[in-house]
Amino acid sequence: MLQAPERATREGSSIEEKIVTIKMKISSSALEPIAEKYMQAKRFVLQWLYEHKTTSLKEVHNALYELLREKFGLKSKLAQDCYRDAIATYKSWSENPKKKGRFPILRNVSLWLTPKLSYTIDFNTMTAKILGEEVKIIGYPHNLDQYKDYQVKEARLVKRGDDWYLNVTMKKKVQVEKQVKGLMAVDINMDFITLGNDKQVIEIPTRLDDAVHFKKLGEQLQKRYQRRWRENKRIFNRIRSFHIKARNVIQDFAKKVGKWVVEEAKRLGANYIVLEDLNKMISHVKGLKKDYRDRLYLMQYRRVQEWVEWEAKKHGLNVIYVKPAYSSTTCPKCGYELKGSGYRTFKCEKCGFEDHRDYVAVCNLYGWGSLSLSTAPYMRDVIPNR
Repeated sequence: MLQAPERATREGSSIEEKIVTIKMKISSSALEPIAEKYMQAKRFVLQWLYEHKTTSLKEVHNALYELLREKFGLKSKLAQDCYRDAIATYKSWSENPKKKGRFPILRNVSLWLTPKLSYTIDFNTMTAKILGEEVKIIGYPHNLDQYKDYQVKEARLVKRGDDWYLNVTMKKKVQVEKQVKGLMAVDINMDFITLGNDKQVIEIPTRLDDAVHFKKLGEQLQKRYQRRWRENKRIFNRIRSFHIKARNVIQDFAKKVGKWVVEEAKRLGANYIVLEDLNKMISHVKGLKKDYRDRLYLMQYRRVQEWVEWEAKKHGLNVIYVKPAYSSTTCPKCGYELKGSGYRTFKCEKCGFEDHRDYVAVCNLYGWGSLSLSTAPYMRDVIPNR
């Protein structure tokens, strides 16, 4: 993903690193044996990490480097790529609060490759040398020419069906304009994505209900057939298809929201997008009701934010994060606490301000974003009156 911007100022610009991932289809059949050895070695390393409960790169190298070369026949750098890849997978699993004891199963072929050592690529001849095998690039983006001055970094060699793809990460240092021309705040909820500034607010309905519908269809089949659905392949695939549809609906929506938010930011003349910092949100949901908690997990707030940030950076916009506490219950006019006055509406007993909670959140995020970008040090990190 693209890196988050540094703290911005109202004047000048800064040098930032722009990161893109290029997906290219390659023609090769000689990679199959090497990829099989790599995946066997990766599964072995994952099991070793689970047994020894360590992710120290030094410990793993000392214990497994020679073993991976001798037992699985991996070359020097590929062996290092393999245990680095396994460590990343293990960390992702171990830090997931929903893992519930399930260990990652590597069904898809995916290899981590280091540039110059594990692979090289030539854009002039549209060929690549991967693990000593020369392959042809037979499918690539039509705008590939604009990335020729980028620096080639790590890549992933993946297999989808009978086709092989090389996903190459490329970086380039670019000069980013930091002058604040305008801000637009984005508040993410289950029913609507609300965005705007202090003058205009726009609501985008989510597709969470569609995703919940497919999820419930799968759960109803599981409940109907109880344990038998695991043994019946036809029923199992049907249940699996419903859960996949639920996931795909949200993923598709998140990608489209990123584009819509950027389009509205440009229309409003904003070059900064303000989002809530939701990194620790998942740790505060254990006490919620199951139905609400399931909808919260399915909505994937952070995934939506990641696509908003991705599209924003791709179009030269900046993204800042502010603390989300009390964004919907703080009066945007006087800063005092709002009281509920109806369905999702709040009213300030001090100044009389009253409006929908999503509008309140957008106004507060917009104001707090302006404060965080202020050139006056005493204006930053202002804590609203409570």
